[in-house]
Amino acid sequence: MSGRKHRGFENMENLCPVTRKRSTSKNPASAVGALVSATKSSHYEHPSSPSALTFEALEEMGIGMLDSEESSSSALSAIALAVSASATSDDNSNETTPYASVPRMAHQLQHPQRLSLGSSADTTQDSTAVEDALSRQSTEKLQLLSQSKRSAVGTEGGSNSNSPSKRLRNPLAAVTCNNQSETASPLNFQPSTSRLAQVRQAKKSSSTQNSARLVPTDSFFVYRTPAMSAHISSGINYFDRLSDEIVLDIFKWLPKKTLLRMATVCRRFNRCSRDETLWTRLDLGLRTIRPGALEQIVRRGVLVIRLAQASVQEPAFAPSSAGFRARLQYLDLSMASISRSSLRTLLSHCRQLKKISLENTELDDSICTEIAKNKALEAVNLSMASGLTASSVRLMMESLTNLSSLNISWTDLSADAVTALVTHISPNVIRLNIAGCRRVLFDSHVASLQKRCPQLLELDLSDCNSLTPAAITAIMKFKMLEYLSVSRCYLIPASRFIELKGMPSLTYLDIFGMLSDAAMEVLEKQMPKMGINKFIHSSVSRPTVGTRRTSIWGLRTRD
Repeated sequence: MSGRKHRGFENMENLCPVTRKRSTSKNPASAVGALVSATKSSHYEHPSSPSALTFEALEEMGIGMLDSEESSSSALSAIALAVSASATSDDNSNETTPYASVPRMAHQLQHPQRLSLGSSADTTQDSTAVEDALSRQSTEKLQLLSQSKRSAVGTEGGSNSNSPSKRLRNPLAAVTCNNQSETASPLNFQPSTSRLAQVRQAKKSSSTQNSARLVPTDSFFVYRTPAMSAHISSGINYFDRLSDEIVLDIFKWLPKKTLLRMATVCRRFNRCSRDETLWTRLDLGLRTIRPGALEQIVRRGVLVIRLAQASVQEPAFAPSSAGFRARLQYLDLSMASISRSSLRTLLSHCRQLKKISLENTELDDSICTEIAKNKALEAVNLSMASGLTASSVRLMMESLTNLSSLNISWTDLSADAVTALVTHISPNVIRLNIAGCRRVLFDSHVASLQKRCPQLLELDLSDCNSLTPAAITAIMKFKMLEYLSVSRCYLIPASRFIELKGMPSLTYLDIFGMLSDAAMEVLEKQMPKMGINKFIHSSVSRPTVGTRRTSIWGLRTRD
């Protein structure tokens, strides 16, 4: 008897009804009596579903309401299990299927006087004594089942095990239902300790609080924490408590586009965003500069700016822009699309330039005059530039005394311009590229250059096809020369290149297009310690070398 009760209790706790075989009643009269009593009931309806049981009967059996968030199927399973548990306590229903006995149990709960405890239909009489005895007997059984369930809940409710047999559920507060009698006393249910119910209740409370913080508008919602709301309602501007140094330290981590937007916030941000320390370097390569924007950029105090292949629209400067001095020191305008007037105006504001690149740009005498006024220039790249004259070349060579690197290749210089170059070039020049001077650069110019700049480290004389073997004699007088390029100087025979192995300082030699493969092998065997044809392009005074496009002359142009 106790074993069957224990199995019924476990099934009820697990909410998983155990499938059992349907047993046929040995006493057909008992089944007939139950059917007749079910049809004669007028106080309650007893459909085939367990949901017809009243809450008073469920309470007497020790079954409370499940958590409100559980599914309805779990509730029906719990009620059916409870009915089957009470059915197993009967001696004549040892293997009864839980759902098969639901109508009979419901009928017995509402009409305890008609309970059939293994007796035949003839023993069912209407005497008051028999009804009281049967009623008390059924009530005692239900109370015993209720107490066993509650005691099990009390002993196993504190366990932390996650096994299905120990996942207990306690009833919630009393709920009024349509099937419940209005005169019945309210049910005394205990609060639920289900973890799932507690988690969902916490989510509901947090969502209620968060919904109070959302301020709806026409197009968006603003989420504000209590601290943010208190800050807004207080009316205190905490940015005013920060010094300009702290604001600038924050602004220096912002991109340049963001700085421009920050300037529209307030007057203080506008003033701080224009600080010179925030505009040290700028990369505008391959960009289109709108009219007047170049002036604003220069006025910000930029030191390093890259405008390679940029397109500067007119007018780049306002007519009344004269009078200010830019802090610009490194300027890269290689292959930039800029007019001569805008370039002249830009250079007129620059007096601190150290390195400049005007590769493939249009020049004139006035622009060269402005270049010559930058006495601190160290590197000048005028490769493929047009508009250079003998007078402008002489002016620059005489003025730029600190020049150390010069690239004036492929500029279509005249013979007079080449003479002015080698005669007035600064003795401090150690890297020189005058390639492409076809039919205007002669052996005498090389000899004059050797006397003027004896400390040359790099010399590029490529495509100067007027040079003869006498030029090799003048070149061998350079005591510190490390790199020499005489590519495509076709008047110099291959045998004269072997003489260059007598220069101990010479490390690299470029003679592209001069020797066949067999002759190259012989020359390499004659000069094993010298690198031959290692550099295709010259790097003299060029701001960028190879694929690097984020720096000029080794200086970063992007933050």
